[in-house]
Amino acid sequence: MDINAKYFGQVSYEKNEAIHIINGLIGFEAYTEYLPIPFHEDSDSLISLQSLEDETLSFILMNPFGIRDDYSPSLSDEDLRELDAKASEDLSYYVVCVMRDSVAESTVNLKAPLVVNARTRQARQIILDQSEYTFRHVLGDMIKEES
Repeated sequence: MDINAKYFGQVSYEKNEAIHIINGLIGFEAYTEYLPIPFHEDSDSLISLQSLEDETLSFILMNPFGIRDDYSPSLSDEDLRELDAKASEDLSYYVVCVMRDSVAESTVNLKAPLVVNARTRQARQIILDQSEYTFRHVLGDMIKEES
C-alpha cells in the first residue's frame, strides 16, 4: 500500500506496519489508523505518526526515554488489559512533540504518552496519574536540567 506522507512524500508500507490507536489521540478521536515512520532509519527516537485516514494529519513523536532517563510511566491494570500486554517488554512509549521555531522552545507531553503494544499493533494514549509529569515540558528546560 502507498500513502502520501506529510513529511516524507510517497511511502510504501505493509498493513502489518500500521497501528490502531484505541479511541484515537486526544482531540483527534475520529482518526485511529496510523503509520509510524522513523525520521532516522533504525531509530525510534523521533518518528512521524502519519494518519492513514487523512494524509494531511501527522504528529511528531519522541521516545521519552531518550530525553528523560528517569521517565517511568505507571499504567493501571485496566490499561494493560486494554492493550493486551502480556509483558512490559511488549510496550513502547512515545510522547507528542509540539515543534516551535527553536528546538529549545519545543514541548513534549509527558503526561499523556502514546503506549504501543508492538506485538498486537494496538495503541492507546493514556493520561498518567503521576503528578511529576505535565502536558507541556519545554525541551530547553529538560536539556538544562541534564547538564
